[in-house]
Amino acid sequence: MDALREQLVTVLKQNGHLRSTAVERAFQAVPRERFLPGVEPETVYRCRQIVVKRDPGGAALSSASNPALVADMLEQLDPQPGHRVLEIGAATGINAALLAELVGPVGGVVTVEFDQDLADSARARLAGYRNVEVIRGDGALGHRQAVPYDRIIVTAGAWDISAAWWDQLAADGRIVVPLRVHESGLTRCFAFDRIAPHHLVSTTAPLVCGFVPMRGIARHADERVGLGAGVVLNLDAADEPDSAALSRAMRHPRHERWTGIQVDDTDPVGHLDLWLLAHADKPFGRLDPGESDLVSPAYRWAGAALYDGGTIAYVAFRPVGDSRHEIGAVAHGPDADQLAAELAGLLERWERAGRPNQTAVAAYRAGTRPVQPGDIARPDTILTIALSPMSSGLETDRLSAAARQAGSR
Repeated sequence: MDALREQLVTVLKQNGHLRSTAVERAFQAVPRERFLPGVEPETVYRCRQIVVKRDPGGAALSSASNPALVADMLEQLDPQPGHRVLEIGAATGINAALLAELVGPVGGVVTVEFDQDLADSARARLAGYRNVEVIRGDGALGHRQAVPYDRIIVTAGAWDISAAWWDQLAADGRIVVPLRVHESGLTRCFAFDRIAPHHLVSTTAPLVCGFVPMRGIARHADERVGLGAGVVLNLDAADEPDSAALSRAMRHPRHERWTGIQVDDTDPVGHLDLWLLAHADKPFGRLDPGESDLVSPAYRWAGAALYDGGTIAYVAFRPVGDSRHEIGAVAHGPDADQLAAELAGLLERWERAGRPNQTAVAAYRAGTRPVQPGDIARPDTILTIALSPMSSGLETDRLSAAARQAGSR
C-alpha cells in the first residue's frame, strides 16, 4: 500500500495538483484503503472518482472524489495548523482525514454528512483522528456549536452559499465551494475570502468540476429534456423551454459550422462554456450524450449548447492533428443552419476577445444590494462573474480589484 500511495503522490505532484509541502505530506500520511474497504488497492490509488452509494435508480448519492480534484481543492482551501474547518459532505471520511493532518492536533475538523449510514461508517473509519467530529445533519445548516470556522469546504454541488455558511465563516475566513452557476449543472469550484461581513471575493482560479448535488433543504432539481436514444439536454426552467419541440430536434438533419479556431488539450480554455453563458442571447444548456453516438459534443466543455424553440446547437470538435482540434458548432432542428451560424459567430467573437479564461468573481449576501443586470441571484447569495484574457500577475491583481469593486457597487 505504501508503494501505491507514493505512486499516487508522485503522479499528483508531476501533474501540478500537489503544490504545497503540507498537502503532499497529508496525502502521504492518509491510508485511503482504510476508507474504501472492498475496493481493489489499484483502484483506491488511481486518479478516478469512486461511487460509494447510489439511489434506487442508480444515480450517485455519494462518492470518493478523484484524488486530483481533492488535492486541488485542499490547495485552494489552504488550511493552516490550528485552524477550525467545517466540511460539508463527509462521504467516506478521506477528506476529513486529510484535513485533520493539515490542521494538526491543535486544530479541529467538523464534517457533516446527510446520510446516517455514511456518517456512521465515516466516524468508525476516522477513529484515531481525535481532532475530527462527524455530525449527521443537513450540510446547508452547517454546525453552529463550533463556530466560527477559519475554513469551510463543500464537497457537494451547491446551488447557493447558504445563510448558515455566511453566518459560520470567520471574519477573515475562506470558503471553497463547487457552485452550480447555471441550472443546467455548469459548475465551478471557487475559493472565496471574506473581506467584509457581506462580501466575498475569489482568490484563485476556479476549478472545472462536477459533484453529486446537495440534498436536504438545499436540494435543487435539474430541468432535463430527453432527446431520444438516451441523449438529454440539461437546462434552466426559468428560460421556459419548449420541451415538446426540443424533444423532436434530433429528427432533423445535422448542420455543421466550423470556425478554423484550433485548440489542444493543454490550452487554457476551460471556461469557454462560462463565457458562452454570459454572452449568448439564446438560452444556455448542456447536452449529455449518454452512451449514444447521435451527438458528439466537445469533451472539454461538458456539452455546452444553445437552444431556440425546437433547435439545439452545441460546441463540437474535429481533429486536425496530434492532440489538436478545430472548434465548431453542430445543430439539429428546424432552424439548425441559423443557430449553428450564431454559435459559430460567438466562438469567433470569443477568439477575437483573446479566449477569456481569467475570472473575477464577487459574492455578497442577498439583500445587501439590489440585483443588477448580469448578476447570478440565488436565495442567499448574489454572484458577479467577469472573464478576461489577462494572465500576468499584475493583471490577476486587477481582476481581484475588479471583483472587490463589483461587490461594493
